[in-house]
Amino acid sequence: MSSQALARISAAQLARDPRIKQLTFTGSVSTGINVAQMAAPNVTRLTLELGGKSPLIAFGDADPEKVADGAYWAIFSNSGQICSAGSRLIMHRAIRDDVLAILGERAKSIRTAHGLTAPDMGAINSELHLSRIKAHVEAAKGRGAHLLTGGDVTVDADTGKGWFFQPTVIADLEPDDPAVQEEIFGPVLSVQNFDTEDEAIQLANGTEFGLIASVYTQDVGRAMRVASAMDCGQVSINDYWAGGLELPFGGNKKSGYGREKGWEGLDAYTKVKSITISNAS
Repeated sequence: MSSQALARISAAQLARDPRIKQLTFTGSVSTGINVAQMAAPNVTRLTLELGGKSPLIAFGDADPEKVADGAYWAIFSNSGQICSAGSRLIMHRAIRDDVLAILGERAKSIRTAHGLTAPDMGAINSELHLSRIKAHVEAAKGRGAHLLTGGDVTVDADTGKGWFFQPTVIADLEPDDPAVQEEIFGPVLSVQNFDTEDEAIQLANGTEFGLIASVYTQDVGRAMRVASAMDCGQVSINDYWAGGLELPFGGNKKSGYGREKGWEGLDAYTKVKSITISNAS
C-alpha cells in the first residue's frame, strides 16, 4: 500500500484492514480497546501503549530534596500530559513532611504561560480536557481531600488567557480514592503514605495500570527487591525520567502490551519462521 493511499484512510480503517499485519497504537485505554476489537477479526498483531498511573516510591532513607525534584519533573513536565507521568508519590511517613514542604513551595512558584515564552509549565491540550481535569479535582475536593497546592483552572501569566491548570498536589489519599485509581492526564499529583516495604509494593501495584515506576532509596538491595516486585514495564532507581531509545518501553495490565524502543520494539515488526531439513536421502 502506498504512503499516499495510507494518508487517505482513517485509523479505524487501518485497524480493520486485513492487509495490515501489525498495528502500534499509543493513546487511552478505551481507544486501545476499540483498536483491539477492530483488529481482532483479522487476528492483526498489536502493540498497545495505553494509560498510566505511575508511582514514584520514596523510602525513609531517601534524600527529600532529590525525591521532591524527581516528583516535580515526573508530574509537571508537559503539564502532566504524558502517559508515563509520575502521577503518584508514595512516601515513607518519615520523610513525608520534608518532601511535601519542598515540593509544595516549588509547585507554587511555577509560572504558567504560552509555550513560546519558555514558561515553567504550558497549557492543557484542549478546553474539553481542561474541564475533565477540573472535574477530577473538584470531585476530590468534594470528598474532603487535602490539597497542598493548586486545585483550579488558571490562565497565561502574561495574557490572562488560555487553557491552563494550576500545579496541584493532593496529599494523604487512600488506596481506593479515584484520584489514585484514575488517570487524570494533567498536572495533578496524588500522594500516598506507607510504613513498610510490603505496603509500598502493594500501593504501587494497586491500580489497573502498570507502565513505569521509580524507587528512591540508598539501599541497593531494597531497590532491586521493590523494582522486581512491581508489575510494570520499566523501573528506574533514584531517578524518574531514565532510559533512552535503547531500552524497551511499554506497560502491563491496562497500560497495554508489547514494547516500543530497543530491539524488542523491532521484534514486533518481524516474524519468526523455523525451517528444518531432513538429512535422509
